[in-house]
Amino acid sequence: MITIVGARTEHWIELFAALADRPDVTVTVVAADVSELTRTELDKLSSRAARFRCHIAPHLLGESRTGHMASVLFCADVSRYVEHRPDIVHVIGEAAYLSTWQAIRSCRRRWPTIPTSLYAAQNIVIDFPPPFPAIERHTYDQVDHMFPITPAALYVLRVKGYSGTASVVPLGVDTSLFRTRRDKEVRRRFTVGFVGRLEHHKGIADLLHAADSIDCDVSIIGAGSLRPLVEQATRRRPGRIVLHPWADHHDLPDHLDRMDALALPSIEVVQRNVVPWVGIPLREQFGRVLVEAMACGTPVVGSNVGEIPHVIGDAGLTFPAGDRAALASCLARLRDDPALTATLSANGLARANRLFSWARIADAMCEAWSGIRLARDRPATGLPGRRRQRHRPPHAIAMQRLEAKP
Repeated sequence: MITIVGARTEHWIELFAALADRPDVTVTVVAADVSELTRTELDKLSSRAARFRCHIAPHLLGESRTGHMASVLFCADVSRYVEHRPDIVHVIGEAAYLSTWQAIRSCRRRWPTIPTSLYAAQNIVIDFPPPFPAIERHTYDQVDHMFPITPAALYVLRVKGYSGTASVVPLGVDTSLFRTRRDKEVRRRFTVGFVGRLEHHKGIADLLHAADSIDCDVSIIGAGSLRPLVEQATRRRPGRIVLHPWADHHDLPDHLDRMDALALPSIEVVQRNVVPWVGIPLREQFGRVLVEAMACGTPVVGSNVGEIPHVIGDAGLTFPAGDRAALASCLARLRDDPALTATLSANGLARANRLFSWARIADAMCEAWSGIRLARDRPATGLPGRRRQRHRPPHAIAMQRLEAKP
């Protein structure tokens, strides 16, 4: 059983498909507050995968009301949607999410001995306002295994007091869908692409300025509050900047394949969309589109914010966040050096297949789940063992407050 909430969740369907492709796995997903596109893709997977089931549960409070997935609340007991006793309960959501607390509480009441695991992407140590710290601590005491998506996310878990087992498992890519489809030689003006939300923290203004300074074309796919800024740029440079609406997941590889480089020039900002008087630093937690571009053989350029350098590795170039001249220099290098472009393209393809294939990630998660099931079954009495009490050491609290300061 897997629970998932929030609008921006389409990419998890690829993991569900990879899990359901295994002959020894049956997947039941309970989702809430997901987008219509996610609903459509879940329905498609249900119709073609015999071992996949999905239930869209009603929700009391959604992301649209607060701007954050942490506030999503299920209307009902999520365990009621599962017909048969599961072997594992996996929650896709941070430890402090209300939906995480609901899902774990519900499953503990109905199946007290079933192991639970949890996704974790938070890469900054933050003091949350009440009631979220209590929810977070309760989650750490209840969950059997954590799946942080980066080493930085694992570090945050340890600082916040989680002392249980964990496996670093990144976000993935469907390498059968995202793949190179044609010769990457430049047959037109150099085109840099962007895929994502058109928001300030994504560095849209920096990208437009850098592209203008080296006179290259720009292909932007996405939507958001900075759409007027992009539309103004398209009028200023007609035919050189093209704005596309959100692309269907199956159409995105073609867009990426037509780009000579993909840029993710994110900057760090402070968001106040949950509680206005509490500022939460927003730092890129992964940058999934980087992996998708790599799998298509498209070189990537990213800022040094958050986990972008970790994800890029040897598959692209990085620059100091907010440095427009440095971003322009990276793009110019790719435009003017075919050998560098070819090397980064080959490195990206190899990196995507070696580290970020959903099939490999599904294998790693199933191996971890088998391990925690064996650990749970180990007591000779056959009775559930006493759950570990995980207290945060004093130095962890001090580090939390120190790192939360601007």
